[in-house]
Amino acid sequence: MAKNCILAPTEPARVLPVPAGTVSGAPVKVGGFVGVAAADRADAATKKGAVGCPDGYAPVEVTGLWEVKVPEVVAAAGTAIYIKADQTLTTTATDNTLFGHTEPIIQRGVPIGATKVVDSGGVQGTVYVRPVKV
Repeated sequence: MAKNCILAPTEPARVLPVPAGTVSGAPVKVGGFVGVAAADRADAATKKGAVGCPDGYAPVEVTGLWEVKVPEVVAAAGTAIYIKADQTLTTTATDNTLFGHTEPIIQRGVPIGATKVVDSGGVQGTVYVRPVKV
């Protein structure tokens, strides 16, 4: 299981062909599926990555709540997050696929994870996103 899991998935991961360089915890889009890689992409040549997966594949979690990086400000819970062709996330809908929506969890009576600001250095922060079924 990827370390950025906030709430556990409710169904088994799907083993899918993922882009080269996919690592555990990364957002991915594979055809009509969006989700989070549960392990590194299998690479038969280096014998690294997801155990038991064919070369080029990885388990992808399509449910659950995940902490992911988004470079833009996210001002409200329920904000739509999109995945670009390069597998990075954005709040921009144009030419991108809906990945999921930000969702808070309540910690000691305070909602966290659904919003964020970009710091003065422009470093992207994280939000909690629940993938949608496309």
